[in-house]
Amino acid sequence: MTRLLLCGVFKPFGVKDETTEPLCMMELLNNQVTREQGIHSPRSNNPSFALYLMAENISVPATVLDFPSWEEFTKEIDSGAYTHVGISFIGPNVVKAARMAEYIRHRSPRTRIILGGHGTSIPELKDLVECDEICHGEGISWLRRYFGEDTDQPISHPVVPSAINSFIYGAPIIGKAGIIIPGVGCQNSCRFCATSHKFDRQYTPFLRTGRDIFQACLRSEKKLGTADFGLMDENFCKDPDRARQLLEEMETHGKAYTFSTFSSAETITRLGIDFLVRLGVNFLWLGVESKANLFEKTRGIDLHNLIADLQNHGITVLASAILFLEHHDKQTIHEDIDWAIGLESDLLQFMELGPVPGTQLYREYAAAGKLLPDVPWKRQHGQDEIWFRHPHFTPEETASYLRDAFIRKYLAHGPGVLGMARTAIRGYMQEKARIAERERSGLSWDPKTLRYVAGTNGSQDAFMRLRLDSMRRNALRFRPALGSTLKYSPNAQAAEKCREVMALYHEAFGPMTMVERLKSAAVRLLALRESRRMNREGTIMRQPPTSRVVYPDRSRVAAVSFSPETFLSRASRDSVRCPNR
Repeated sequence: MTRLLLCGVFKPFGVKDETTEPLCMMELLNNQVTREQGIHSPRSNNPSFALYLMAENISVPATVLDFPSWEEFTKEIDSGAYTHVGISFIGPNVVKAARMAEYIRHRSPRTRIILGGHGTSIPELKDLVECDEICHGEGISWLRRYFGEDTDQPISHPVVPSAINSFIYGAPIIGKAGIIIPGVGCQNSCRFCATSHKFDRQYTPFLRTGRDIFQACLRSEKKLGTADFGLMDENFCKDPDRARQLLEEMETHGKAYTFSTFSSAETITRLGIDFLVRLGVNFLWLGVESKANLFEKTRGIDLHNLIADLQNHGITVLASAILFLEHHDKQTIHEDIDWAIGLESDLLQFMELGPVPGTQLYREYAAAGKLLPDVPWKRQHGQDEIWFRHPHFTPEETASYLRDAFIRKYLAHGPGVLGMARTAIRGYMQEKARIAERERSGLSWDPKTLRYVAGTNGSQDAFMRLRLDSMRRNALRFRPALGSTLKYSPNAQAAEKCREVMALYHEAFGPMTMVERLKSAAVRLLALRESRRMNREGTIMRQPPTSRVVYPDRSRVAAVSFSPETFLSRASRDSVRCPNR
């Protein structure tokens, strides 16, 4: 009987060996956003969302093996249970994928090997990794076609947490957020964007309506016990009708869910920040790229004022800038770094321009002979040295420029977690005042114009009262960590900023409760242990736990979502079986 294993590459991550590099640590924030912030950097891993989404939406029996050790992976192959194995990987992990494929060929030569993920854009992939098939584009439709299933059947969204293995100051982050994947791809088609080109510069919706997204949130709330979600979508509000529908569903059912998502400056400007606040967006990833306004999505927009306005409404902003663009020289690169830091976003990602296979940028640079030969794939990740010829920088120089940019941001504005706390508490206090003022002025929400307009005097906005409560909870989750933020502040400026934030919390909520004091003391003790460990060991790597989820044959059974206990409590080798579907 056909049986499929879907797996990511094996750990350990973030070590230096023949398959990986220290900066390939499978951590988003610590790797490329809060890098160089030491003990202040939040630590977490994100599950390989696509594996669960694909397994959820095919009928053949499947097993997802996420973050396996080499021993766990080989044990799975040695079982002889699988007719097909799918390996998902990115370019820097192609050597790991090759080692896995080689083992499969040796131990189970009749097993069909399918390669997927962004690494499949490598031109010479079949020379590097033994395989039978390469999954290009969107994986659900590809697998359905491959196994002869109906490609038009609806998408069933799995229940998956957005992050696992999460810590701050050495303290485990309690509480879970879910992940919702409304669709994949982006039509903005930036020439450097691997995601846009991976999906042929088109957007493919999985959840076509706001109601579909709302239902996925309901299921996650029920099983994960969360009302906070990451919307994994390149530009979620690019489809304003779907976003409006989602808001309508939440208002109808009295559910003030909160969301972290991606968007572009032009989309935010068109919709308005009041709409984003009402929708529940509390974290926004915003591509600012460069002060040169090379991109349509930022042209003519005052990004500094836009970011400040978002923060004043309680929305944390993660801005993303690109270094070593074609126009950068030894002067303009410092101007861009200073400009990006000067935007005063809570978090700031610096990435090197990277000609990733499959992108327009890669094709242009390959045709022009700009790609450097013999740069190992494991080093082509955008956080070390560039792998192309730049007219003004050597590869050796670029690593130090990048590192210095992160340090400059850290010293200028303090830890990212402090910026997030300040935005959360200020946003809560100001929105509380805005709600009261609108109610006094008789303003009510107009879903057609997405603005507050004159209505009935004294009318109460019941939904925004719920929203305010969600903003209150979001702000309070930072409070127990602020004592540690102050203790380990990198300079006097950051320490003063932390004291100001702590004063805002006192103004809004009064003295810390006994529970908050106990939490704060616990974080301080764990931070002390973490600090000593970092002084002794340097960078601390916590490897993500292995997740193994079994999906039975569903060819004759209706589909439902799998149990999230896979993620919430397990030893690394535990196997969890889906309920019958």
